[in-house]
Amino acid sequence: MAISSREYLVYADGSCLGNPGPGGWGVVVRDPNGKVTELNGYDSSTTNNRMELMGAIEGLRATERGADVVLRSDSQYVVKSMTLHYKRNKNQDLWELLDAETAARRVRFEWVRGHDTDPINNRADELALSGANRQLVADGALPEKRKARESKGDDYVVEKELTAHLKQNESIRECVGCGAKFVSRRDGDNFCSHILCQLQARDF
Repeated sequence: MAISSREYLVYADGSCLGNPGPGGWGVVVRDPNGKVTELNGYDSSTTNNRMELMGAIEGLRATERGADVVLRSDSQYVVKSMTLHYKRNKNQDLWELLDAETAARRVRFEWVRGHDTDPINNRADELALSGANRQLVADGALPEKRKARESKGDDYVVEKELTAHLKQNESIRECVGCGAKFVSRRDGDNFCSHILCQLQARDF
């Protein structure tokens, strides 16, 4: 089905090294202006279905509330539950999160065949597998991307401006989990507030 230029296009996938075992999710998002963002994450002990759900949740979170979104996944577990209202026997916590993110947008779920000819779905799969292997490559967090930004001085300028607004005992740090900058309020605070980064902090 054709995608309107006013819609977000989201590809979401999950991966698990064993079931249960270490897992990851991967997301590719194209916004209405054509900008593409890649995200992924890690969970130390999970299942494939939970990672498929997390991919869909995080994919929707990467879009604006109230937006029109086409979310594509090769997980029939996710797509058929959302379109055909299959019974949900497990993972109620994540289903609730997915329902909430879906309700905040106009979402059309579409199933795509996994490991096939769709290059964007294959990229989401690569991101999920990288996540399962703790190789977090969220857009902007890749070492080569950080190096490119630093060479332009962008990070230094932005950080210098933000520093002026910090309160006493606050500092700007880079998250060990995803590479994003965040405001730290105490020593030893190495992870941002993102849920998957906080889960990683428990194993740090």
